[in-house]
Amino acid sequence: MLDQSILRCRAEILFAGLSLGLLACSSGPEGTPPASGGGAAPAGGSLSASGGVGFGGAPTPSGGAPVASGGTTGGGPSVSSGGSSPGASGASSSMGGASSSMGGASSSMGGSATDACAKMSCGSGQVCSNGTCMCTTGMVCSDGCFDTQSDQNHCGSCTTKCSTGGACVSGSCVNPMCNPDTMQRSGHITTYNLATSLVACHYPTSTLPQYYGAMNEYDWNNSGVCGACVEITNSQNQKKLTVQIADECPYKGNETWCFQGSHHIDLNGAAYGALGANNNPAITWKYVPCAVTGNIKYNFDKASQEYYLAVTPMNAQNLVAKMEVKVKGVYTLLNHTNYNTYELTSGAGTGALTFRLTDIYNHVITDTVTLNAGQVVPGAVQFAACP
Repeated sequence: MLDQSILRCRAEILFAGLSLGLLACSSGPEGTPPASGGGAAPAGGSLSASGGVGFGGAPTPSGGAPVASGGTTGGGPSVSSGGSSPGASGASSSMGGASSSMGGASSSMGGSATDACAKMSCGSGQVCSNGTCMCTTGMVCSDGCFDTQSDQNHCGSCTTKCSTGGACVSGSCVNPMCNPDTMQRSGHITTYNLATSLVACHYPTSTLPQYYGAMNEYDWNNSGVCGACVEITNSQNQKKLTVQIADECPYKGNETWCFQGSHHIDLNGAAYGALGANNNPAITWKYVPCAVTGNIKYNFDKASQEYYLAVTPMNAQNLVAKMEVKVKGVYTLLNHTNYNTYELTSGAGTGALTFRLTDIYNHVITDTVTLNAGQVVPGAVQFAACP
């Protein structure tokens, strides 16, 4: 014979700190009729005298109807579930109503969330995260995002601006100082003919100017004067001519002329002739600015590749004192060799390379060119002239 007791279960549903109780207590004695016509009381209320539970209602005497929240028990229409259900089905219906209420709570909570960045206005290169403007790269300043290691107007901090003509290098301003060498030297000139396709300054012979010369080994300064221009005055007739230093006159094999202290310059035929020289005359000479046109050029050594870089800057307004290349976002110093190449034996990769060049007057420029082994590649910038 079926047990006539009414089984009541209890469940608790937690959502965002809200507890909705749907519960029923133990069954009554066998044969005890359910309260108020056999309908199960909605869950979550106080215990009634008959053992039923009313949702939010007070205890009622045996046989009385429990006070329901929004509906009646025992076959009456259940407002919380949206329909009528007899007996124990009413409890299930109430649970359905509670579940519906829970869905409403969820909807309410979702709508109350606010976007912390909705009213934020960030500068150039910035994004908003949790109500704070942040830079995708660089340091956040009031006027945008900047690399304070290299930005001339935000050098080392958002408020430090380098002087006109200066540059920001590793977070510090580097300002140019024009103090040219104006000392006049006395020596002699001779003439020679090239026999190679590449001169000691690592310039292709085909790129040399009309007038050029080879400096004695000691004034050559380990290729430090490559690309410099000198004004020569012939003591025989006082004729003057500006020539570019592109080659070296080594002491060995030229002991008569290119010894230490000689200040000797060996000239190409065109320069020697333009000075009206004969019999290797005495001269005076001094360094002067080069009258270059266009931008710096880069002669990539034919051995250059991904894992070895050798490059020679050409056509510079002023002598190059230092050259760096950007590797993985960091500028790396290149080694200046005695044959005027700037080398990185580990290489800097292939494709576009970014160089940073500093001249002898502290002018700093950056340039990006594509590595092309065995070729002269034009750049896009030039040093400022010193008066």
